[in-house]
Amino acid sequence: MKIWQRYIFFQIAKTFLFILIAIFTIYILVDLSINGVQLLFDEGVLFSDAALYYSRQFAMHLELFLPLTLLFTTLRVLFDLNMHREWAALQAAGLSSKKLLLPFFFFASLLTAICYINSQWFAPDALDEASAFKYQHLKKKKKRSPVFTLSLSDDSELIYQHYDPKKKELSDVFWIKTPNDIWHFKILEIPHMNARFADHFIQKDQLIKNNSFDTITLTDLPWDPNASLSRFVPFENRPISTLFSQAKTASSAKAGIFSHLYYKLALPLLSFLILFAISPIALRFSRNLSPFLIAACSLFGFIALKTILDGMLILGENQVLPASFAIWSPLILLFALSLRPFLRL
Repeated sequence: MKIWQRYIFFQIAKTFLFILIAIFTIYILVDLSINGVQLLFDEGVLFSDAALYYSRQFAMHLELFLPLTLLFTTLRVLFDLNMHREWAALQAAGLSSKKLLLPFFFFASLLTAICYINSQWFAPDALDEASAFKYQHLKKKKKRSPVFTLSLSDDSELIYQHYDPKKKELSDVFWIKTPNDIWHFKILEIPHMNARFADHFIQKDQLIKNNSFDTITLTDLPWDPNASLSRFVPFENRPISTLFSQAKTASSAKAGIFSHLYYKLALPLLSFLILFAISPIALRFSRNLSPFLIAACSLFGFIALKTILDGMLILGENQVLPASFAIWSPLILLFALSLRPFLRL
């Protein structure tokens, strides 16, 4: 690595670390202002438990913290280099703006790799553990029973609350045949598929009860005697590899699986989008344009994009839009819009 590359990379790393610590400290202070009383007066919570909880919170939101920190870091470093004429001096030495931005893209590549590693190995466990800690210490509610799920051969899905292996009964069962055709049973006997206290719901303008039965035999429910009755894991709690393998098999939850898979693959790429979009603006900085205004508009754009992606995730999950279109179209559009100004550098 050349001297100028080391210098710029060091400036990026130093600024990034400072801003990341500042952002996460603010996050902790805000969270403590909401939950601090419960943490302080809960005798079962040690300092180490609270520290571990916030480290898991950091892993949960890493795909948000890292791109946001890179946004402020890029603005700070580029403004500083531009205002002190260091950028112009390096260009006078025969280095193009695109070449000078290589340390930024190398740093963005590291952040992207860290986000993917986190989504695969750390975030899923962090989500489970942080949710358990929050439920135990921060929410005084009656404990809920775990939820279990089972995908059937006809792409429908069973969601139930309890399985009694002695009686071979499922209790509090939802059979989602399609998004517009849903059954609920208080008790479902397997493998004979005799249901007790059954309600049939259909979706028109809203979900309405179509019929009710004290007992009914479900001859069209394709039960597999070898089915594994396991706990339902929310899509956001699943690693990328698990979502990828499940996406290759037919399932009634395929839209949700693909939506969350694309979402987990797309978020780390925000680091590159930030560089493409911010670099032309920061390098054309002049005294007539306020750095504060640029930073404020950039932050607003980041929040707006994250909100749009979260909304698109919901639309993809509910099959309003194809999952690939819902997640990738905003990013592709923004990359296309920012590419032309970047190429003019």
